Amino acid sequence: MKVVGIIAEYNPFHLGHKYQIDKIREIYGDDTAIVAVMSGNLTQRGEVAIFDKGDRAKAAVMCGVNLVLELPFPYCCSGAEYFARAGIGILDALKVVDILSFGSECADISKLEEAASILESAALPRSETHDAKGYAERCEELYNSKTENGEGIFSPNNILGIEYIKAIKALDSSIIPTTTKRKGDGYLSGNIESSFASAMAIRAKLMRKDGSALDYIPKEAKNIFLSVLQEGRAPCSAERLDAAIISSLRLNTSESNAKKIHDADGGLYNRILTASLNANSISSLIELAKTKKYTTARIRRAVWYAYFGVTSSEVKSRPTYTQILAMDTVGAALLKRIKKLSDFPVLTKPSAHEALSPDALKAKKSADRADSVLQLTKPCFVRGDEGLRFSPFVKK
Repeated sequence: MKVVGIIAEYNPFHLGHKYQIDKIREIYGDDTAIVAVMSGNLTQRGEVAIFDKGDRAKAAVMCGVNLVLELPFPYCCSGAEYFARAGIGILDALKVVDILSFGSECADISKLEEAASILESAALPRSETHDAKGYAERCEELYNSKTENGEGIFSPNNILGIEYIKAIKALDSSIIPTTTKRKGDGYLSGNIESSFASAMAIRAKLMRKDGSALDYIPKEAKNIFLSVLQEGRAPCSAERLDAAIISSLRLNTSESNAKKIHDADGGLYNRILTASLNANSISSLIELAKTKKYTTARIRRAVWYAYFGVTSSEVKSRPTYTQILAMDTVGAALLKRIKKLSDFPVLTKPSAHEALSPDALKAKKSADRADSVLQLTKPCFVRGDEGLRFSPFVKK
């Protein structure tokens, strides 16, 4: 039996994700076990996930994933490099994953591996990304200087794929990276032009309370999300924290933090603090701080990191634990195998942290605090310790 790993956000789980699951089993067999490392309640572009991580994980298992583990805060909302490094780090630490599967625009693993090798050999300094050009643009310039016909390779999913490959090599992992062609509308497409709508377009419809968004979600997941919406537990929105975040930034005048907060260097930290004086929402803050030098996603991440006090050393460190969000019987059997082969902490419930090392316990408590605040992004009242009270979903 092959074990295939996926690093995902499932924000929300849609028909494109189901296509990937089906494709994996078509290639490797119906008995293939699929383990997904899924973002928590913040996502890689610095956005609040529209549904709670527990609901998204349940939907994934109902649609064919066997075991869903959390990519915890702060890695879940870091840039592509550290997001990929953390996800691969968890999959590799499990000691059972044979293959990594990811969707990409080019669907050419050799081309992505070539790009990864070029970027590794050049060792593009992170500091160089703080000029007028963004990281992706500088990477593409470097890649094109070393090869031909590289135009367009640094699109969102391709970039993540390249970073996955780099992380696998850096860890000297035995995991084999594979890719499938991403189907349907573009990752950043806000319009629905095919049956494979982008998660962004689906989220936009859900925020407008347009029920047709659920037509682009598999039936098993649709039922879960519909129930959550009817109960008033979604959609989650960062707008509910507007006043809290703006007031926090206005009160924060410490110059020393500028060098510590992750993704806020190169003058961005002070730019955000200045913008907060003329902003009354997170969205207006981002608009005021945005330049060609600083992308919207980076500013969002920097705002969250400043709010929660996340330092670069925290994001650059390897994950010290993960926790189960959902599984089926195959996933439960796989978990037993993981426990035999690996000493990496896999928490079976959010409160089960007694055996964690001091570093892992510190990281867990930091993630729990962030989750406690993020409960306030839900449209209904939710206890601050809700993230510590839920039990992983188990499909019998």
